[in-house]
Amino acid sequence: MHYVKLLKTLRKENGLTQQQVADYLHLDRSSYAYYESGRTKINIDILMRLAQFFQISLAMLVGEELPAQLKDGSSEDSLESVLVGESVSRFSQLTRDEQYLVILYRSGTPDQRLALLEQADELTQPEKKKRP
Repeated sequence: MHYVKLLKTLRKENGLTQQQVADYLHLDRSSYAYYESGRTKINIDILMRLAQFFQISLAMLVGEELPAQLKDGSSEDSLESVLVGESVSRFSQLTRDEQYLVILYRSGTPDQRLALLEQADELTQPEKKKRP
């Protein structure tokens, strides 16, 4: 279960709490904590959502695919640092407000995501000229 150690590291490096990740997954915090500790195995649907959330491939999350930087046979610790570095560098480049919006979007249902996007479009579209 390669992902056990990696999940905790990704979460902490992104400045997230277990509750925030659990909210994204629509789980109780304790259920997510069991995943992170390895007490409960994660089903494939949750693994896929976690990979999407942390912006890494599912294969990388489960340790099946190596990033180019590690194809020389480097250690698992190096793998973890590269994966975390890639994810954190993308997320950490965002402002706090942008990070908050990303978390809101990712934790929403499909309908909530659509509503958020529609509202963002309305707010950023120049007002259409009204006819008299």
